[in-house]
Amino acid sequence: MTRRLSMILLFAALAIQAHAQAVPFVTIQRTAESLALGGAHVAGPWNLPLEANVFEAGIGKTYWQKSAINYNLTNVDARVRVLDNLSVGLLFTYNNMEETTLYSSSGQPLGTTQPTELYAGLTASYAPVEKLALNLSGKYIHSALTDHNTAGAPAFDIGAIWRVGRSVSLGVLGENLGPAISYGYGSYPLPATIKTGYYGLFNIAQKHAIETAADLGAMPAYSAALASLGAGYIYNRTVALRFGAHICTRGDILPTYASAGLFVTTPEFDIGAAYLTASNTFSISARLKL
Repeated sequence: MTRRLSMILLFAALAIQAHAQAVPFVTIQRTAESLALGGAHVAGPWNLPLEANVFEAGIGKTYWQKSAINYNLTNVDARVRVLDNLSVGLLFTYNNMEETTLYSSSGQPLGTTQPTELYAGLTASYAPVEKLALNLSGKYIHSALTDHNTAGAPAFDIGAIWRVGRSVSLGVLGENLGPAISYGYGSYPLPATIKTGYYGLFNIAQKHAIETAADLGAMPAYSAALASLGAGYIYNRTVALRFGAHICTRGDILPTYASAGLFVTTPEFDIGAAYLTASNTFSISARLKL
């Protein structure tokens, strides 16, 4: 009974520290590129089937709110073009959290634990017609607060992108849709989010382009509204400066922040880094393209 109570108290403490929601790490965007745009990602080209390449693989590290909850996120993904209009892939995220002290109901320390969380899944992008692309990802989320206190749940992301013209895309996306996650003493809803998005890429001269992106959404289970806005300057299709802002009506769910990043793109690889004002957040990512 004492152990069970201490686990409940631990989860309560972690939930408060981790923005008062279950598995909040699944709401953090996977790449430095999308984080630099204020988190805007719904209608971007990264959600379309591969066109110029047969294979892409990426890896990234995000140190989320180092001055507060201090998540250490590792993101890995890979996609392959199996048909001209169909790409499939794998995705994986691992969250290594800070060590936490366990206490008994009487306040006596019982030792320490290092909570970890992860998800792994499959993803597919399919373009049934020229201007429409459909996206579907299925993943399994695993959370381990201690060796004896774990939980898991399936989740899905599903979306669509409509390319209005050569430069503009509009999209809709549902993320982290699935049943509540349970630790054995209560169920907690996943941070499911419904979003709409815009993305535009405009060439303004031979070597100069402007990128713009925006998302608007809601997290119904937590009564939160979200907005992301981003813009970038791209020189010679190689070097990009990106800036953005993210707003959430509930700061205990997701922070409001400004962001900036520098990126280099070649036909064979992408690499870049972003900084967010959300309690000193840093993100780096790299991608190989064949």
